[in-house]
Amino acid sequence: MAIKVVKADGTTEEFQPQKIMRTLQRAGASKAAAEKVISEIEAILYDGITTREILKRVKVLLPKEEIEVAMRYDLKGAIMRMGPAGFPFETFVSEVLQHYGYKTKLRTLVQGKCVQHEIDIIAERTSGAAKRCMIECKFHNLPGASVDLKDVLYTYARFLDLNEGNDLGKCDRFDEVWLASNTSASSDATRYANCKEMKLLCWRYPKEMGLEKMVEGKRLYPATILRSVDKETLDKLSEANLMLAKDLVTHNMNSLKEKTGLKEGKLRKLVSDARRLLF
Repeated sequence: MAIKVVKADGTTEEFQPQKIMRTLQRAGASKAAAEKVISEIEAILYDGITTREILKRVKVLLPKEEIEVAMRYDLKGAIMRMGPAGFPFETFVSEVLQHYGYKTKLRTLVQGKCVQHEIDIIAERTSGAAKRCMIECKFHNLPGASVDLKDVLYTYARFLDLNEGNDLGKCDRFDEVWLASNTSASSDATRYANCKEMKLLCWRYPKEMGLEKMVEGKRLYPATILRSVDKETLDKLSEANLMLAKDLVTHNMNSLKEKTGLKEGKLRKLVSDARRLLF
């Protein structure tokens, strides 16, 4: 009898070990380590187990020598923890886009035909054909949430008002409209976005270069992914604008102490985690 797993959105599916295998190997686990983890997970499975419980057990089962794999495996959770830690999602997306050749501006007020809009990110491509993009960011910190049809309808309506404003000379024109999110998108949302040539940057969408692949591709992991962080540490990192794990290895120890006020012992643990993750 097939074991049913309860997903974060409340729906169920059959347990598929190949999904864990793919995610672990993408995170850098050896095939032997991944197979051992899956074998131990299969030994404790029960009908109705949640994906959250499976994730928790996988992280515990990964051997200590592969702690960096455990951190990368938890990327989705780490991004969800950014909001409560004081790191605005649009700032994170802006940073990711800059590493992919975009010049960005955050939280900009722009007058449309009918009303004024606060645009989360205005991005301009710095290579190839010039493109000016209006980007709306939709952050969720609850498992199971997703971008739905009303989110893309709302974003596209704002895009239309802004370009109608451009026709009246009220603002500059936007060539593209994007919606970025840390979660997946519903089938209706993707269908509408594709119909309107609107870009979605979501979790595992587009399949060839979703948000997680952009982060992994240039190792732009948020500081919330590090095993040695706690709430007080994240508060200090947020105040110091040290959002990414790589920020901890590009500053020397004296600079980190000055910026964060954290003790050297704590900082050394953070830097050690960051180095294991990045190198």
